[in-house]
Amino acid sequence: MAYVTFACGHKDQPNSSPDYISASAEATVRTKPEGDERPLKNAYATLAHSFALALAKELNCEDNGGLKPEPSLVPAA
Repeated sequence: MAYVTFACGHKDQPNSSPDYISASAEATVRTKPEGDERPLKNAYATLAHSFALALAKELNCEDNGGLKPEPSLVPAA
């Protein structure tokens, strides 16, 4: 599972508090992959980021909710 939470500030209401929105990606069938799990985790993170960015754009969030065009994939510790 992966999720992205972002703050959606409203361009037409500059002094209002932002709304916090979460987007997530989760498998419906839970099977553990053989070998390195990082590519699968990165795929979920990329999917959640893409959905969150599209949602931020659709909602017209200020600065796209602070989301960058590409996800920042940080290796799991």
